[in-house]
Formats: sequence, structure tokens, C-alpha cells
Amino acid sequence: MKRLGFMHVVFLIGIVGFCLITSVPCMAQGETGTLSGTVVDKNGEPIPEFIINLSPAFQRSKTDKKGAFTFANVPVGQVQIAIPPQQPEQNEKGVSNNFLTESFKPDYEIVTTKIGDITIFQDFEGVKFGIKSGSKIENVVVTVQQRMRIRGRVVFKDGKPLTNALITLKVVHEKLNNRGGGSSSGGAATNSEGYFVHYIQKNEVPANFTVTVKYEIFSAESEQILIEEGTRYDDLVLTLDTKVPANKTPNKPPIETQITPSFQPKPRTSPRESLPSLLRKLTKTPKQAAKPNANHPILSQPSNSPRHPMDLNSWVVNPANGHAYKKIRCGSLADAQKKAETEGAYLVAINDEAEQKWLSGIFGNRLYWIGLSDAETEGQWVWQNGKPLTYINWGQKQRFPHSSLSEEEKDSVVMTFVDGTWHAVGPGDLFWRLTRQAIIEKDKLHPDNTAAVK
Repeated sequence: MKRLGFMHVVFLIGIVGFCLITSVPCMAQGETGTLSGTVVDKNGEPIPEFIINLSPAFQRSKTDKKGAFTFANVPVGQVQIAIPPQQPEQNEKGVSNNFLTESFKPDYEIVTTKIGDITIFQDFEGVKFGIKSGSKIENVVVTVQQRMRIRGRVVFKDGKPLTNALITLKVVHEKLNNRGGGSSSGGAATNSEGYFVHYIQKNEVPANFTVTVKYEIFSAESEQILIEEGTRYDDLVLTLDTKVPANKTPNKPPIETQITPSFQPKPRTSPRESLPSLLRKLTKTPKQAAKPNANHPILSQPSNSPRHPMDLNSWVVNPANGHAYKKIRCGSLADAQKKAETEGAYLVAINDEAEQKWLSGIFGNRLYWIGLSDAETEGQWVWQNGKPLTYINWGQKQRFPHSSLSEEEKDSVVMTFVDGTWHAVGPGDLFWRLTRQAIIEKDKLHPDNTAAVK
């Protein structure tokens, strides 16, 4: 890479960083709201001088001594709290080189975001808020923790570090008690001191990890490292069986690979589209953004964000009606109904627009079974819990035309990924086969099941 090109990239990154730090508004000024709260650790202790971002408003806030933050003049619409890298690592010339390694990624993750009586569990991707004109969202509590990781240093036989070099990294994990395992491999890079970082996902632990690095024709492999929940192993040293080649400086990775994470999936011969995207194309349905709730801030997970394990094990209470809701996985409609009954609950009954928007915000717009049916009397839709139908949210007719069933054969309903609209289905329909999640509801939460309620 020519030095001129490298400096151009550094200059561009500096410009982006300047925009974030100075909170340059990249959106048209107009009606705005405010968002404020506190960042705390898992023990509830405030974290001072912690940086959080608000996108796409391009605002950045650093917490004060009490862990408090404030975002002012937030544009109307959806915004999202996210965590950037906290302390930019710099080389001897004072230039940030975080983009060379996984330290470019956030070293912290958001565990929960609490607004009023609602606590949302999620990973570091964050949670979205619907900001309306003049809204003032206060006392938001963002709980964060450091991410699990293995931090290693690659050195030559004479102890000198392999600096700013492109390497191949392979990480294999074997779960305890013979519960499976997996591996990842791909391009990574060491920083100016020879370090690299590999972050570990929650579903991979507890397990024994083995790390292998390759540089040119040389390689080194670690012994097994036990990683349990919350573990950060920072003492790994991998020694290449060679000395630093004479009159040779380790190669700096090409600029195209400098922001590449340590794991990259093998390239596909053809692109793979998500089901919602493909169906939108087939049905000529444009993707629509979620609309803010007029009474409460909308809370929603990004559709492609990783999910915290508690998402499928915790109830969330709607402050508007006091009912508790949970998302479950299921093999079929019958399976969803059986699991709901086991929980002392029923498939969700949606009684007004506010409840519909709240559900979309909390659980996202995906394919879910809901408790609406006209199986007993054709054309008379009733909820599984026995309540009458007082609100409807049917999607456009023929939006999903790929069905050979008559209307009389479609006795059940799914919530779709298009603004959470409803769609009647029957055995054999595409959505009948593809829907593997459901939202269940109960009128009152048992005291022992308050994990998602604070």
C-alpha cells in the first residue's frame, strides 16, 4: 500500500471521528426531542467518562462523574443507542490504528436498556427508540458489561512482536460435557504491539478454546483455554518458530483488509437474501420503517441483531395494560398453543393500535403466530383468550398471493414482517410452514417470573 493512500484513509477516518465528536448534525434541523439517562455496570454502579453514540443522529455523549449522559436536539424518528470503541489505541505517531484489529469493535456490550418499568435485554447492537416532536425521554438506564474475549500477542522466536501484520486466525471451541463445538477462521491483523483480539459469543461458552495463527509459512497453536461466562483471557502469547527475517519488516495488511474482523465467512458463489427481502421483491412490497408510538417511546430490536439468551426466557410487561408478553420458538401453530398453555398463557390478543405498535417495538416485525382464528364460525374472528375482535390490522389483500387455499381454509393468523400487519393462513401456505415463532400473553405475571420487569 502506498503511503499516500494510507494517509488518505487516516484523513478520512479523522473527518468521520471529528463529525461524531463534535456532533455535527447530518440531518435537517427541525422538530426535535431529548434523551437522557445513566450508564451503569451489572452491579448498578455508574460508569464515568463512558462514551455512547446515538445513531443515525450522529451524536456522541460522554458520561459525567455520576455516569449521566444527555442527547439534545434529537431528530424525530427512530434512533439507536450504540457503544463505540472507548479508548482509541494510538501508535507512536499518535495516529489511531484501531481499524487494524478487532479493537476497532466495541469492547463493551449493552446488557439491558431500562425505560420506566420496561427492561429490554439485548446484545451490543442496542435498542431503538421512536422520538416524536418535543418528546423528553428521561432516566434511561443503560447497563453494560465487557465482552468475553481472547487477547493474544504474536511474537517471533527471539521475542520480538509481529506488528501491523496480516495473519490467518483459526479459533476452535469444544463445549464442556461433549455438548458440541465449532470453529471460525479468517483474516485478522496484529496491532503496533503485536496484539490481536477475538471476541466470543454467549452461545459458545462454557468451552475449551484453541487458537492457531499463521503468518506466511509459519504458525503457532495455543493450548486449550477454558472460557466460561464473563471470561476475558488476555495473557495468550503465540510464538512463531522463526526469528524476525533479516532486513524485513512485517507486512502491513492492505487497506482493504484493515477493517476486516478476525472471522470472515467463505464467500458465496451467489448472494443470499433474507426471506423478508425476497418476499418483498416477489410481492412488490416496499420496506417500511416502523412508526413511533404517539404515547410511549417505541422499543425494538434491529431485525439482524444478535439476540440475548434471555429474550426467549423473559417476560416483558406492557405498562399500558399491565399484561406480560414473551416471544417463544415453536415447531408449528399447535406447538405454540401447547407451549402457551404450559406457561399459563395464550397466544397474543391484540386489542388496539397502541398495543400493536408496542409489540412491534419490543419484538420486531417478523413472522409470529397470534391468537386469532375463525375456525369455529367462518368469517367470525375471535381471540384464543375469548375476547372479541375490537381492532383489526389486516395487510393488503393479495400482498402475499402464493396460496392455493380458499379463504374458508385459512383459519389462523400470523403477524408479518410488513409493519406487523396480519395475514390469514391455512395448512400448506408458505407462511404456515415458515412461521416458527409466536408471541404469548398472560394477564398477570407470577412474582417468580419478573426477570424482564424492574
